[in-house]
Amino acid sequence: MVAVVVGVMAGAGAWTGAGTADASRVWAACGMSSSETKLVATYPKAHLQCGTANWGFRHIKARHLEEWQNLANIERKNWRDIADMAIEKSLTAPDKSGPAGGSKYCYSGQIYLVNHVNGRIEKTVQPTVIVGGDGTIITAYPGGGCRG
Repeated sequence: MVAVVVGVMAGAGAWTGAGTADASRVWAACGMSSSETKLVATYPKAHLQCGTANWGFRHIKARHLEEWQNLANIERKNWRDIADMAIEKSLTAPDKSGPAGGSKYCYSGQIYLVNHVNGRIEKTVQPTVIVGGDGTIITAYPGGGCRG
């Protein structure tokens, strides 16, 4: 028997879409004129800034929005909700972590996505979060996981 307790699957260490450690977190908006260093969200080991096409929120939105939205559709949520949950889990309780080359570091934490209509786990994902040496999130995408 597996119990779900406030978004954490007991015994498995994986998070479900049932909740996050900080369900009230709202990402700040990155408008066209927003500075690349504008803070979008803060996590225990890193922070997400607006960034550019190569890093941060703008990179994640441009390169990985569709992947995140496909997962969010399972839970009938916005892509940012699932990306936030995955980033939080990966940084707070990673299943794998390690150097990612240069001064970058990789974090990966398994999450479960729940179909809230039938209550079943529909998909298990091993998201990847790459953080720069300065604590800035460079990218976050579903799948891949950290090597090692």
